[in-house]
Amino acid sequence: MAENGPILIPLDGSSLAEYALVDAAWLKQVTGLPVRLIHVMEHDGTPEERQHAAEKFREYATAQAEKHGLGKVTCDVVVGPPAKEILQAAETASYVVIATHGRGGFKAMVLGSVADKVIRGSKVPVLAEPGTEAPEPPGNGRPILVALDGSEDAEKGLALARELAAKAELPLVLLRAYSVPPPAGIEFSYYPADLSATMEAAAREYLQSTAKPGERTVLVQGDAATAILEVAEQEKASLIVMTSTGKGLLKRLALGSTTDRVVHRTHRPVLVVPTHHD
Repeated sequence: MAENGPILIPLDGSSLAEYALVDAAWLKQVTGLPVRLIHVMEHDGTPEERQHAAEKFREYATAQAEKHGLGKVTCDVVVGPPAKEILQAAETASYVVIATHGRGGFKAMVLGSVADKVIRGSKVPVLAEPGTEAPEPPGNGRPILVALDGSEDAEKGLALARELAAKAELPLVLLRAYSVPPPAGIEFSYYPADLSATMEAAAREYLQSTAKPGERTVLVQGDAATAILEVAEQEKASLIVMTSTGKGLLKRLALGSTTDRVVHRTHRPVLVVPTHHD
C-alpha cells in the first residue's frame, strides 16, 4: 500500500459502476486520502479522439465527485486491457474501490470479470461494492465483520479493520468458522470421536486470545462462505473484511475461493486485503 496514495476508483460510465462512489466517499471521509478516478479505453484512437475522451470523462467524473462529496479529484483516461491498467494504476494507490458489476456507458470496460481480476491481482486493499441494489456505505453504528481462519495472513485483514473501525467509530465482530475436513484417499478411514470438540475448543481459544476488549466474537461450525454470509446478515454488518488468501490449521477456512464466493453472493461491501508475500 502506497503511503498516502489515492483511493483509486475505476469508472466505465454506467450507473452500476458509480455505486463504488458511495463506498469511496465513506472511505475518503474515514481516511482523509485523495481520490483518483480512472477510465480505461480498450482501443486506442487518434490524438483527437483520446483528447475528446479525456475531456468527456473529466467532465463526467468531476460531476460525479461533486455529487458524492469527494471534493477535488484527479481524473485520468488510459488505454489498454482494463484489468491490467487498473492494477498498474493501483501500484501507487492506497485502496481500490470498484463495483463488481456494470457495463460501460463509455463502452470501454466491462466491470465483473475485470473486477474479479483486480480483486485477485491487487497488492493493495480492494473495496468491492456488489452493485446489486442501491448501495449503503458502512456506518450508522452497524458493525464491521472480520473473517478469520487462524492464520497470520488473515489477521492482516483484522489489523486494517481495526484501524478503519476506530476512525469510523464502528464496532467489530470477529468470525471464526471451522469444519472437520472429509477423509481423503483412505478407505474406511475415520477421525477420533472428539476431533470436532477439539477443533471447536482450539477455534474458541483462538478467538478469545485474538479479540480485544469491546470486540465481539462468533464461532460457527460449517462452510466458511455460508457462515460469513449468514453472520453478516444476522449482525447487519455494514462491511465484511477478508483476506485474499489464508490457510489456517487443517485449512478450516480457505480464504481464496471463500472470498470469491462471498464477494459474488453478498449485497454488502467487502474489503479484500491482499496477502501477497512478493
